[in-house]
Amino acid sequence: MTKHKVHPDDAFAAKPPILLVGSQRSGTTFLGKMLSMAEDVAYWIEPRHVWTRGNAYRPDQRLTAEHVTPRIRMRIRQAFADYAGTKRFCEKTPSNCLRLLFIHEVIPEARILLILRDGRSVMRSTGEIMNEGVAVSRVLERARQTPLTEWPAFFGQAISTLTRRVTNRPLKYWGMKPPGWKAWAKLPRDEMLAHQWAAGMTIALDDAEAIGPDNIMMFRYEDLVLDPESVGKQIATFTGLGEDSSFVTHIIKESNPSSIHKWRDDLDRDTLDTLRPILEPTLTRMGYQW
Repeated sequence: MTKHKVHPDDAFAAKPPILLVGSQRSGTTFLGKMLSMAEDVAYWIEPRHVWTRGNAYRPDQRLTAEHVTPRIRMRIRQAFADYAGTKRFCEKTPSNCLRLLFIHEVIPEARILLILRDGRSVMRSTGEIMNEGVAVSRVLERARQTPLTEWPAFFGQAISTLTRRVTNRPLKYWGMKPPGWKAWAKLPRDEMLAHQWAAGMTIALDDAEAIGPDNIMMFRYEDLVLDPESVGKQIATFTGLGEDSSFVTHIIKESNPSSIHKWRDDLDRDTLDTLRPILEPTLTRMGYQW
């Protein structure tokens, strides 16, 4: 995409950016693709290196407003404004569910979409990815994007991911890294994934409440795919795309609710009973029933 030097304050005031966040495997890829089809949208898939530059060596992915410096703020805003040019900027970075206060401080004009999904579905789908491994092309692309000064923070994980892919071994850990993730990585996989999701989404929900509904819209993936017209129009109105946006047409056409209950077949009852104390408080807070 051709880069256009524009002033982010002017660009974002005229066309507030759309920032899509949620845990891994929560539907961000699907929704991001639908948003990318809207008129006048410049969509960037997971520019995590832009968000984390200057904070890459932290022990986890949690960032708050306290981690924003004038230089970091200016650099992120300019990168996104340049990418979008005259269009409305849109991106999805799942791990930003741990950085909501940070991204709101950096781009207060943004319309943030926080997509929620049943943690049992997220666990099942994350386990699938851990078994299959991450595409080599994705690892190499992330390496290409990472500034040389931050390679040491990225190199170890990249080598481990590539090695396990080549040797057909499951990943030891994948997805968001809330505070405490290193301790959970030593637990049995299902327990680790339960802690990862519950902790990450608790942080996201707390931060979303602090930001307020004028700047952030929360909705459930299940509601989106079961009633794409209604939820799609709400999203279009909130983001400023408008109810007549082609985004609504595309999401009605492409939504498929067939996967929302796969966890019922893949997670056995004993496992769920063990994980219930970890998962249920956050599930209840998000409106799900055990």
